[in-house]
Amino acid sequence: MTDDTRFSTPIAIDKGLTRRSVLAAGAALAAFGLPRAGEAKAESRGVPFGAMIQSDYFRSDAAYRQAFLDHCDMIVPGAELKFDQIRPERDIWRLEPAETLVDFAMDNGRTSRGHTHVWWNSVPPWLEAITDRREGERVLIEHVERVTNHFRGKLLGWDVVNEVIAHDPIQEGPLRRSKWLQLLGPRHIPLAFEATARTDPAARLVVNDYDLEFVGPRFDARREIMLTIVRQMLDANIPVGGVGIQGHLYGDRQIDIDALTRFHKDLDALGVELLVTELDVINRESAPDPASMDALAGKLVGDLMDGIFAWKRPAAVVTWGITDRYTWIPDEMPRYDGEPHRPLPLDRDYRPKAWFEILKARLLSTS
Repeated sequence: MTDDTRFSTPIAIDKGLTRRSVLAAGAALAAFGLPRAGEAKAESRGVPFGAMIQSDYFRSDAAYRQAFLDHCDMIVPGAELKFDQIRPERDIWRLEPAETLVDFAMDNGRTSRGHTHVWWNSVPPWLEAITDRREGERVLIEHVERVTNHFRGKLLGWDVVNEVIAHDPIQEGPLRRSKWLQLLGPRHIPLAFEATARTDPAARLVVNDYDLEFVGPRFDARREIMLTIVRQMLDANIPVGGVGIQGHLYGDRQIDIDALTRFHKDLDALGVELLVTELDVINRESAPDPASMDALAGKLVGDLMDGIFAWKRPAAVVTWGITDRYTWIPDEMPRYDGEPHRPLPLDRDYRPKAWFEILKARLLSTS
């Protein structure tokens, strides 16, 4: 266990969440180091649209491959670049599945981005067994530098750290109690950013997380912690190019349009871009007919875009899959009535949904 135990203490709250309480907890984040990132890039003619791709279906389903070419500017490997997939054993490096997908994107004139160097849920058993802090630091830096260098020049950037904020900062403290936090303390975040920046200075480095878009104190807390992480790294001259809102939307949650607008404005003032990185709709509440399900999805996606676009256009919008045929949601969060989910832009037969056409038009708009 690291000697930095400050993050084991819950945020102290007496009568609801306040900005000061969250920032006070976030202030315990360690100070870091490297040159500060430049200002956000100028807006292009349209917001790039992308989707997550999976190597198993890429190999077996020609229609699946074609769907990405028909609809996407950006093609993002889903699991193939995660730590446990690349290094299931300490001396085994499996880069070929990710290479195949990234090369597919490049060969067809598309872009790609890396997801992800550090994620609490992609720790292989051999890494879980490490208890020495110095060894853990060596492993982290070696992994980040080797993988980043392998894909240098092929990826626009990286989700350097993913889901490092505690699920409920009000109850748990600001950072997720992951293996990396246990082993290295909060400094695992800047270490990963520094290693990525050293190896690929041109890459846009992103902090990626979920539940940053909804109404309620827990979501307010998560936005404040994200801003604190970004500010402290920039203050220490560590390049942070973007924040990724995953965008897993729920049928029973309300998008906080005003809070999203403020969040985007605050990031922009820091020279940090906002991306939507894993958009899909987890809808267990609506009537089971396709029209009802798609109407709710359209409302949620529209509200998310309203909140983000109110300040300026995002850097990219990426859905977590392209077709309802292949999605993680039915296994993890099945509908209460047992009916199939409709979470993604294309239905099971690869037909675009009405809300996807509206989204694409929004991404091409000038405001």
